[in-house]
Amino acid sequence: MKTFLIVFSLLASVLCFIIGRYYTSSFALSPNTTRVFWVMHIMATLTILIAPIVYRLYPTKDPGYFYNSIQWMGYFFMGLYSVMIIIILINDSSLSLFSRFSEVSHERRIFLKSLLAFASLSVSGVVAGVGFFDARKKPDIKSVSIEFDHLPESFHGFRILQMSDVHVGQTIRGDFVELIVEESNKLKPDLVVLTGDLVDGTTEQLKNELLAFDKLIAPSGVLMIPGNHEYYWGLEEWLAFWEDKGFKTLINEHILIEKNSERILVAGVHDYSAQRLSNQTISSPKDSLKNAPMDLVKILLAHQPRSVYSASKAGFDLQLSGHTHSGQYFPYNFLIYLFQPFVKGLHRFEKTWIYVNQGTGYWGPPTRFGVPPEITVIELKKKSASA
Repeated sequence: MKTFLIVFSLLASVLCFIIGRYYTSSFALSPNTTRVFWVMHIMATLTILIAPIVYRLYPTKDPGYFYNSIQWMGYFFMGLYSVMIIIILINDSSLSLFSRFSEVSHERRIFLKSLLAFASLSVSGVVAGVGFFDARKKPDIKSVSIEFDHLPESFHGFRILQMSDVHVGQTIRGDFVELIVEESNKLKPDLVVLTGDLVDGTTEQLKNELLAFDKLIAPSGVLMIPGNHEYYWGLEEWLAFWEDKGFKTLINEHILIEKNSERILVAGVHDYSAQRLSNQTISSPKDSLKNAPMDLVKILLAHQPRSVYSASKAGFDLQLSGHTHSGQYFPYNFLIYLFQPFVKGLHRFEKTWIYVNQGTGYWGPPTRFGVPPEITVIELKKKSASA
């Protein structure tokens, strides 16, 4: 915890300096205006520092107006500045290259730098502002049909509703949970699966914010697996919490879902990165199939897409994942492809299908510019003989 706070504080401080230095050197500001800018800029940076630290050190079940305001301001500026820093780096690199290969006067260079700085402010403001409304809106409903050769006839048209990465916590509260549960129930799925990162906080902090999940219904039940964030906030407490709600948690294990005497298999695993925390939390698709009949359609719930490599070796037909948020907002919705093998939507790896939900909520900055939140309905279909 101390290491996290120290590293986070240092990064925020460096970010503050780079952004402040860039804009004060790009615009011809008077000394008084420069001082006002730095005061406001430092105060904004302090909210970025204070918001997550206070949330961790002084958790509360009933945050007051001031506490809530700090959370919202801190995470809003975190999103705004995280866009700014990328655009600033692009601006400086572009201007340096342009100056190197073209004859540019000093006056022309100052003008171009000011113009680029103004453009970066405009773009960052639009991304943060529009992205805020996109993040808080009703999630898009995405429908996907997947065909299987050996799907039992009884499961043709079987509908699985997937929610992932809701991140109830600092700025996502009970009203949003009520919204997504209501939308989910309207779709009348056969099965609901929650593929991790549902929360950011302790059970004591968030239990009252999660009451609407009691209303989540499906004939074949509600299944859930943990994401990496559940491990940060007390895995055992959260698993017990969801079990008390009647949800089935799957940790390197499977269940059989039956319909008209025919069956499919659904398994779940620890989060891919959990083994860094303990050798007792290793993610193992293979172990999740222990003593399982292998001739069934097999579906794996795995928070991170990277699990698909092991899932394919274990013989799974479909993996449902989340985690990536598809980058969550510009420009990270492009940069995410540098770090994740599968970012969003439906893909095929060898003989295994994988669907990546791009997030029903959001983490940290309340923005989803260009990457709307989603609830997914996956319809299983039996592949026809002619196909």
